[in-house]
Amino acid sequence: MICRRYYGKSSAKYYNALAKYNGIKNPHLSRCDNTGSVRDGFAGGIRMMIYLTKSKSGTRDITDILTYWTWSGDKSTISRQLTGEVAYIENSQLPVPEIGDLVTMTDGGEKKFVGIVLQRSLGSEDSTMAFTAFDYGYYLQRNDGTYKFTCATPEEMTRLACADRGIPIAQMPHTGIPLRRKFTGVKLNQLITTAWTLASEKNGKVYAIRYTPAGLLVKERTVSTSSLVLKAASNLMNATTKEDATQMVNSVAIYDQNGNFLRRMGDSEAQKLCGVMEQHVTQGNDGAARADASAKKILADGKLQKTVTVNVLGDMSLLTGETVVVREGKTGLTGIFWIDADVHTWKNKNYYTKLTLNCRNVMATADAGSEVK
Repeated sequence: MICRRYYGKSSAKYYNALAKYNGIKNPHLSRCDNTGSVRDGFAGGIRMMIYLTKSKSGTRDITDILTYWTWSGDKSTISRQLTGEVAYIENSQLPVPEIGDLVTMTDGGEKKFVGIVLQRSLGSEDSTMAFTAFDYGYYLQRNDGTYKFTCATPEEMTRLACADRGIPIAQMPHTGIPLRRKFTGVKLNQLITTAWTLASEKNGKVYAIRYTPAGLLVKERTVSTSSLVLKAASNLMNATTKEDATQMVNSVAIYDQNGNFLRRMGDSEAQKLCGVMEQHVTQGNDGAARADASAKKILADGKLQKTVTVNVLGDMSLLTGETVVVREGKTGLTGIFWIDADVHTWKNKNYYTKLTLNCRNVMATADAGSEVK
């Protein structure tokens, strides 16, 4: 009856596949109060919907044939992606994601993700098909740009790079900082990240860059007054802390353009603890101040890394670049943390979120191209 209602067929291969991805061992014993037969994808009481759009056959709701789906992003990539798994029966009328199809996720009618299917997989004995869709920010990662900017601001550089690929801008802060930079065959996401990295070096602000259904969003990474509080026995399920010194930099030596040593900056306490780990910086025509600023940033970014991974009850506001307040007694986690990565998962009528948190406000950086003399 359920198969006939939703899929137009009620043969054994349909109801057996439907039972399998809902965890029902015997579909013949399914009662009218079995709520697992067709899932609703609820989030905070609002129905989440996933739509599949094909160029020739239009749009269909595939929410009820998804065994699960995840929506994720991290600070190192501008784009976000949606990965899912749908029921698959060969030669059936069930919609099948194909390369180039459009996937849309809505929350109470509001678009949260729009992307193109660029990956899919199916095993010979599988009754489900996996797929991954990437939003349009992915095309900034897949296209090169060649530009020469003289006295262009980061926002002007970003706007031009996006316009040349038809990428809309949702929001950008005003910096007014003039930059001189040449890029030859550089990925557009690296170009954009470099522009905002250079702005950060000059004004001390930290930026988050991510793609949204409305277009590219660039915002300052600041502590939000509306940060969600995560605490045990409430919305925080578990937390894991990790300390990592493998990428530490605790000494920076500065040389002139002829390779002559000028000076050294470092963290003596970190050197005593972990040994000397040094990088070299060349002081250019822009002078000592720029070289010192670069060295200080390398040392700041090279400190002992402390990251926290938490699993919490699902919340759509928990996105990379935002802040949360954590209160967890057992691990001693207390304070404000920045979200460096987020994975939202809907499975078996449950919605939960996995976050990678950082106690330091560190943006994704890049150093593509070269300064225009």
